[in-house]
Parts: sequence; C-alpha cells; structure tokens
Amino acid sequence: MLTLPGLWMMLLLGSTDDRASATSFDAAVAAVFRRHCVRCHGPREQSGGLRLDSYPNVMRGGDQGPAIIAGDPDASLLFQKVRRRDEPPMPPRTPLPARDIAKLKTWIAAGASP
Repeated sequence: MLTLPGLWMMLLLGSTDDRASATSFDAAVAAVFRRHCVRCHGPREQSGGLRLDSYPNVMRGGDQGPAIIAGDPDASLLFQKVRRRDEPPMPPRTPLPARDIAKLKTWIAAGASP
C-alpha cells in the first residue's frame, strides 16, 4: 500500500529524474548537432578542429578553445555562434530554429551534463 508521504517522494524523485534527463546531452542536444552541425563538425570533417558528434568531443572544444562553458551559455563560444552574435555565425547559411537554440541554452545553463 502506498502512503501519502511515499506518493510525494515518488512524485519528487520522478520530477527530478525527468528534469535531469531533459538536460542530458542525448536528450537535449545530440539530435540538434546531428541535424545541423556534424556535416562540418563530425567524424569526416572537423572545421575549426571542432567535433560535435559525441559528448567528449563537444566538451574538448576546437582550435579556438572550449566550445562550452558549463553553466554559462553567454560565455560559451558555441552558443555565441548559433545565436549569430559572433563571426562567422553557425550554421553559416541557415540559422538554427529558436527551439533548438533554446535547447542548447537550457542544456548549457543546467551544467552541460553528459
């Protein structure tokens, strides 16, 4: 039999797990990178020395240094590029959809977890 305190604990733990999974690399940004970035920043080509096809590669950064500053989207070079406030903007021809930019921002702000 489930008691009221037990139910509250399940609800609290469930919401924490959901929040954590929503800000993990695979849940938050891997698909964004696959759709928009890995053609130029993947296993075959690494423009600027940057690979975005796996979490360790993203966190390693590229020729210009770290791409991600965990917890600080505004200081993260990758986020500056996709917001198109840094030259050259990324992706070069077509801006990312606002929802994908928001996913990146949320993931970075939450600590850029694997």
